[in-house]
Amino acid sequence: MGLFSKNIHRNIYLFSLMLTAVSLPFSRFGMSVSILVLTVNWLLEGNLIEKFKSFFKNRAALVFTSLFLIHIIWLLNTSNFNYAIDDLRTKIPILAFGVILPTSGTISNKEFWRILKLHISAVLVAVFIGFFIFFTKEINEIRQISPFISHIRLSLNVCMAFFSVLYLILKSEKTNRIEKSALIILDIIFFLFLLTLQSLTGLVLVWVVLFLLLIHYIIKHKIKIVLKISLFLILIIVPILSILYFYKTVNGYIKPYQYSVEELNDTSYFGNTYTHDTILLPVENGYWIGQYIILDELEEAWNKRSNIDFYSYDYKNQDVRITLIRYLNSKGSRKDYKAVEALSDKEIQDIENGIANINYTEGFGFKVRLFKIIWEYQNYKLNGGVEGHSIIQRIELWRLSKDLIKQNWLWGCGTGDVPTVFKEEMIKQDSPLKESRMRSHNQYFSILITFGIFGFIWFIFILLYPFLFLGKQFDYFYVVFFIIFVLSMLVEDTIESQEGLTFFVFFNTLFLFLRPQNSSHERKRN
Repeated sequence: MGLFSKNIHRNIYLFSLMLTAVSLPFSRFGMSVSILVLTVNWLLEGNLIEKFKSFFKNRAALVFTSLFLIHIIWLLNTSNFNYAIDDLRTKIPILAFGVILPTSGTISNKEFWRILKLHISAVLVAVFIGFFIFFTKEINEIRQISPFISHIRLSLNVCMAFFSVLYLILKSEKTNRIEKSALIILDIIFFLFLLTLQSLTGLVLVWVVLFLLLIHYIIKHKIKIVLKISLFLILIIVPILSILYFYKTVNGYIKPYQYSVEELNDTSYFGNTYTHDTILLPVENGYWIGQYIILDELEEAWNKRSNIDFYSYDYKNQDVRITLIRYLNSKGSRKDYKAVEALSDKEIQDIENGIANINYTEGFGFKVRLFKIIWEYQNYKLNGGVEGHSIIQRIELWRLSKDLIKQNWLWGCGTGDVPTVFKEEMIKQDSPLKESRMRSHNQYFSILITFGIFGFIWFIFILLYPFLFLGKQFDYFYVVFFIIFVLSMLVEDTIESQEGLTFFVFFNTLFLFLRPQNSSHERKRN
């Protein structure tokens, strides 16, 4: 017998699910509160013996919650119990959603869509806040337009909302033209936000899912041959154009400019001799950074234009000499007195603010992001520098992870020892990240390092179980969620953070246990 009436307990249950949906793009606190409310309500509702009987009869629920169990088992192989307990606390949502949702009965189609629409609305609000920050505030990093949660986790939520809206556009027979037009605009807004956020992960996820959905549509539906050919051409042309754009951009960045005879000179306007270095310094924006440099002239001219000393640091704590040289180089200028003298006051201010390439002043477009990645990689290959460069930090962490997997491939290092073994390996290899507390930034690597090959195989089985035994390969929402989730784990420790884990357990259990059979928004208008 429950503390309240059955109807009240059910309303609290639905409220907690809706609160989770709304909190995902916004609030860790909201996620925690929703899980607490969900759990307390489930306990106070009573009938626990029957609930646990139902749970132990549900193989899918047992398989899903076994993800928490392997964290418990691998405590036998750990020495850092402080971190292990903290990690188990983070993984509590696996138990909460994995036990409570399959033992709380189904929800109606209307309730299912209400939850999804609340998530879409919450994501839209987060997106508008991000755009507001982008257009009205002065930001140093694009991730600042995601003020509530990690910009990477936000991009996962945007992707999920994008495909929920796409379902309404394509599947809902009762949606009129005006509503469909509004939904199309909504998806365009979500896509533009991913572009603005420079979320390579999000953009790749959207494209891959769209690609696979389009292939499925072509294979499964009888459509006119002209339309089928057109769709196939889209599948082929878009990747080709993307590759060509990438090649042209990269080639234009790293291919050195060929000076004509008239442009070649050995001395500056003041008769000083230029120095040239094409070994230690790379090509940027098509020009050798180390060509045509006169440090004495740069120092004299810079100290006349700026209050920051030539041998000091810019506002990003970078050597201002290098920032100045790179900025001049990106313009195709000589690095001498006259070049600094010709800079505008705005350009001087940009250099003081740590902007080392004139292209970076164009905002946060995809091309700018690509330029930064190329520079990061060149810097990493030349001197191992990784500070502040997320893509290159991942490359370094993946390199370290592969060595740790070789050392712990059989049984893993245990639930609590991942930070310890990472720190020890960084120090051992004198990694530039040895002062950080980072880990692999690849969930599959993390699982292998923690649980070894046996734990990894079980983890993969947990992921594939819904397809192997429940026929979820025919469920639009589960397939979309699955692709987003498994691909995100290639570049992130997705389930090692609260917001990433909650995203995983919420949508997994929602689509696995609660989505009504024959759930079709197109049959019943909500």
